[in-house]
Amino acid sequence: MKNENILLFLCLAFLPALACAQSTAGDRPTVTITKIRGAVPAETAHIVKYYVEKTKHDSEYDTGNLHIIYSDKTEVIEKVSPKAKSSDKNIIKNQEGIVDPSVAPDKRTIAWTETFDNCGTSYSIPLILAIYQSGKTILHIQQGQMVWYWMFLDGGKRIAAVWGTTHGPEIGDYQLYDSKTGRMLSETFGDVDTQFLKADAPEWAKQTERKMHSR
Repeated sequence: MKNENILLFLCLAFLPALACAQSTAGDRPTVTITKIRGAVPAETAHIVKYYVEKTKHDSEYDTGNLHIIYSDKTEVIEKVSPKAKSSDKNIIKNQEGIVDPSVAPDKRTIAWTETFDNCGTSYSIPLILAIYQSGKTILHIQQGQMVWYWMFLDGGKRIAAVWGTTHGPEIGDYQLYDSKTGRMLSETFGDVDTQFLKADAPEWAKQTERKMHSR
């Protein structure tokens, strides 16, 4: 009886870790919207500068807040979310940073990825793609896996992202979105055998793949 109790205890103790390691993400992205803090830049203003605050951690994925500065002197600050403590019943993935910000050719659209704690790695990973079009709100797109790569298309009107697992075969999930709404416009997948896109993949995906592998 004691051996059975010990076995039950070990199973329960490791259940959260197993669930995390074996969880699989769905293909359909979710879009959430948050409001900016501070004033909205004028419609005629354009982005002239942006930077991410450094932190004492000095890590690629652990950063401070993002500052976006406009030609009309408006400054939008997107802050890293405050940390919360996990409990035995509620495991919280804290945001650790804002990374890879880039401005579209229209100088009004900027996007970045947001990194979070990850139970399967010793470091935080990018899990959300954020898009800001110099208005009152920011779009946050989450697919369930990590962001491998993203890029603007059509001057910033569309944005492509490649999602995938942290380890294992590099079979990316390529998704194309409308930058204004976050709506997914197209999707294609890497080939299991070659770990590259198939020959009949859409051109936007091929362009994204070329950019991703040329980094």
